[in-house]
Amino acid sequence: HETIFDRLDALGTGDTLRLVNDHDPAPLRYQLDATRPAQFRWEYVEQGPEDWAIDITSTARVVDARPTLAAAGEPFAEIMDAAGQVGDGEVLVVYAPFEPVPLEGVLGEQGFGYVADQLESGDWRVTFRRD
Repeated sequence: HETIFDRLDALGTGDTLRLVNDHDPAPLRYQLDATRPAQFRWEYVEQGPEDWAIDITSTARVVDARPTLAAAGEPFAEIMDAAGQVGDGEVLVVYAPFEPVPLEGVLGEQGFGYVADQLESGDWRVTFRRD
């Protein structure tokens, strides 16, 4: 699953990875939904009994602010640029070493709802969706 997640994480918004398998990869979907909620659309193209084909499409604009913040930089402009590009059915996902409460407020004023999740590492993933 690690190789698949690496390939999925490299997808641009709207890009699709087709997964072909000899069984229903439902456990992969559950893991994907648990670790990257709302970031991908899962569509069965073929459902067995011998072959399973699934198109997994990125629906997220992802900004990892952690490297910028670690280098004493300011990721606000990059995040706002990504937020401005969020289209219908898409989300903005921001990773940060702390819960970005001021950002939640700013994007909330621009019509975004959000879900903030603290990760096992202690970092935060905040998923923004237009209301």
